[in-house]
Amino acid sequence: MCRRGAFAQVAFSAGGGLLFDGGRLGGFSDSGWDAVDGRWSEEMNVNTFGFGGFVFLDAEFAELSIAFMGGPARLNEEWEDGGDSGSWTEEGSFLALDFTLLGRLPFALGGLTAFPLFGVGYSVVLSASADDYDFDDPGDFSTFRILLGFGGDLDIADNMFLRGSVLGYYRFAPTFFRDWERLGGDAHGGFGVKIRAAIGFRF
Repeated sequence: MCRRGAFAQVAFSAGGGLLFDGGRLGGFSDSGWDAVDGRWSEEMNVNTFGFGGFVFLDAEFAELSIAFMGGPARLNEEWEDGGDSGSWTEEGSFLALDFTLLGRLPFALGGLTAFPLFGVGYSVVLSASADDYDFDDPGDFSTFRILLGFGGDLDIADNMFLRGSVLGYYRFAPTFFRDWERLGGDAHGGFGVKIRAAIGFRF
């Protein structure tokens, strides 16, 4: 009886909406010294800007969401060698399937329920291209991330609500840059932000 009573108090809801996800995918840096030309260095970074839709399912203190998104990507590289320096930018695009699991602590403020959010996510890159070049394995750009932010539900009917959230995150370096690290230098991840707006329904 106690277990059934406790389970009955858990509020389930589901819904879907739109999102923006933008930030640094990761990068690579290396530097050294050449006896002839002197110091040299190189820095490469990839930034992505994704737009798409997502669906979510939550059980009071946890939320699972799945998103499909795509958009532009930009690769920036800067180099210096013996006093000479330069930079170049390459434009591209990507498509990804994103999985996010968040813990949340809701508290009621009248018709609004607010909650801090913390969790993890994994983005599976399905396709990636740059200046008409398709990468052999776009999965090399897939990333694991940790997320922290806040959100809120605004009641618009007895069992219907609007949900918004803003999440900052750190993405760990993808395989693409970790493979470069084996030749020397350092791979790194990057920071970004995820903004979501959805409509939800309580069961």
